Amino acid sequence: MTTLIVKHKHEIMWWMSRLTIMLTALFLSFSLAGQAYATEIQMGYEGNLVFEPNEVTVAAGDTITFVNNALPPHNIMVDNRPDLSRESLMFSPGETQEIVFADAGDFEFFCAPHAGAGMKGVIHVE
Repeated sequence: MTTLIVKHKHEIMWWMSRLTIMLTALFLSFSLAGQAYATEIQMGYEGNLVFEPNEVTVAAGDTITFVNNALPPHNIMVDNRPDLSRESLMFSPGETQEIVFADAGDFEFFCAPHAGAGMKGVIHVE
């Protein structure tokens, strides 16, 4: 038995390395597939009246988290979609609002108190 293992040592090592690679790839595919990569948009980014980023592309069903940063108050108004808009004002840094974009399309959004200052953006949902 020992001579058989010694005789086929290189072949056994080759198969073991391939098995390790396959199991690692399988593990990574399952662990990464379960993660939802959240999209985050900062409001009042770096002390400016802007959304950052002000344009994003997400998949239908994804959640976007809007984070209040600076220069409050802020809110999120989505053009022609009151169901997606968040009229309540956020005053505290770090305060968040989440919006799920279930339908495909392009959604323009703005901060009602600061729209005149150019605090606007667009979300592309595929």
